[in-house]
Amino acid sequence: MTTPHPIKPLARHVSMAIALAITVAGCGGDDNDDTPVPPVQPTAAQSCTSLQTMKTAEFEVTGVTTTLVNASTTAPFTVPTTTGTVTTPFCRVEGTAKSNAASNIKFELWLPVKERWNGKFAGTASGGSAGSISYGTLAAHYRLDYASIAHDNGHVSTGFDQTWAYDPATKSLKMEQIVDWASRAQHVVTVVGKQMTAAFYASAPKYAYYNGCSQSGHHGMMEVQRYPDDYDGVIAGAHTSDWTTNMASQAWVAYKQFENNGAGAITKAQYAEVNKAVLAKCDGKPGIDHLVDGVLDDPRLCTFDPAEVQCTGAVGEAATCLKPTQVTALRAMYQGHKTPSGDTVAVPYPVGLETGTFWPTNLTTPTAPQGSWADYIRYPLFVNPNYDFATFNFDLDPLTARTKLRPIYDAFETNLKPFQNRNGKLLMYHGWADSLISPVLSIDYWNAIRTRMGAGEVDKFARMYMIPGVDHCTGGTGTGNFSMMDALANWVEKGVAPDGTTAANTVVASANDGRTRPLCPYPQIAKYKGTGDVKVAANFSCQAP
Repeated sequence: MTTPHPIKPLARHVSMAIALAITVAGCGGDDNDDTPVPPVQPTAAQSCTSLQTMKTAEFEVTGVTTTLVNASTTAPFTVPTTTGTVTTPFCRVEGTAKSNAASNIKFELWLPVKERWNGKFAGTASGGSAGSISYGTLAAHYRLDYASIAHDNGHVSTGFDQTWAYDPATKSLKMEQIVDWASRAQHVVTVVGKQMTAAFYASAPKYAYYNGCSQSGHHGMMEVQRYPDDYDGVIAGAHTSDWTTNMASQAWVAYKQFENNGAGAITKAQYAEVNKAVLAKCDGKPGIDHLVDGVLDDPRLCTFDPAEVQCTGAVGEAATCLKPTQVTALRAMYQGHKTPSGDTVAVPYPVGLETGTFWPTNLTTPTAPQGSWADYIRYPLFVNPNYDFATFNFDLDPLTARTKLRPIYDAFETNLKPFQNRNGKLLMYHGWADSLISPVLSIDYWNAIRTRMGAGEVDKFARMYMIPGVDHCTGGTGTGNFSMMDALANWVEKGVAPDGTTAANTVVASANDGRTRPLCPYPQIAKYKGTGDVKVAANFSCQAP
């Protein structure tokens, strides 16, 4: 690996990336030979190395190192933090971009060798509150021959930790890092990455796409709303545009379980019993769900009450029945919370997500609350690492959070005309069984933009997909394995909207057990045609509920 070299910004903004300098040889031979000599083309190694000393416009970039990774089928490159590999050579660029003097956004840009590059650029970010590079998505984009970039959101951390947002020396928030994480970091690395891509190939990317889920999906929505010129198309999964309400909703679920000394806490075994009861009542039932398949097309139609699994004291009763305090807690978790004035500060969670990753595990510790919501309350909201969670007031504090933090945290702009006007396309998706971010939030935002812009206008550039049985971004019992990158590119570049009406415009998703289903634009659902294997997507069609 070469020695890091700082890059200083240009004094003024440059709208296009600086091309590599090409040395043109003088004409040789006698005076009658007018045949031009072709320019000397740099090798991949030379083009890669040159990025260390390339000057970028607008943002400072420091500590750039480059490596030409000679990956192949016989010598695969192992993707960091994963067990996956890539088997084609690429220029690996590592550096730090700065939105300002206090900013440090570490990024990686993977550039396929020129003969493999598809002429496009792809961006992503990490989820949660994490300050780490999402190597899995970075590599997935690279395998599709994109020039691919990812970054650490401007800080170093893991999971839901937000201690990075607080300076204990001054007992204040690190606002520049918070703004980078909330929205700005993605824009900065996108600008820098596009310029480096143009320099490496001596040609700017023809199209740019963004793909992310959870907080990474939130970054995608920030791009659409605040930096609409960055990407031609955006995929935003479980994007929680209304971040402040999302945090209050997660807190509500946790509080209902650990309040009153944990009287409402529910075990994994009990959650499994509840889920079994939900499916028994609603799966495949006429007027509620169209097929017995272990998932619910739209769980909002299932009117399950936790009291249906409450302990009765009968002989032989299952040990997994719910106590009255647990029934009360679970009922509140499903319903969400409104203030006395009618403001929804915690949205409902639909039934059917009880065996998901987050409800039974991450949100139920009464003595030391953990999760993104807990650090959000400690640091950005109250700026107090020793905050007493018992004092949180759900009728007042979520509203205070909206006033204080919504301009920074929330991607809730409903006028997406600037993005639409530059022919941008937006694909959103959410699992109906998401046990972290309520799918209701995505539906609320979808309805809000259609109310603001008009349904017909929104349908010209945006689609949303609600996926039965899928947990947070993936997993669960539904078909949570899929890629929308080709579908997005086809819509942007060829005008083919992914409406699920033909094989060519349908995204097919698979479950961990091998089942496949088409993804259908909301509010349509994937309905069984009546014949053929129910595990095969071709035997389903997208229809109105």
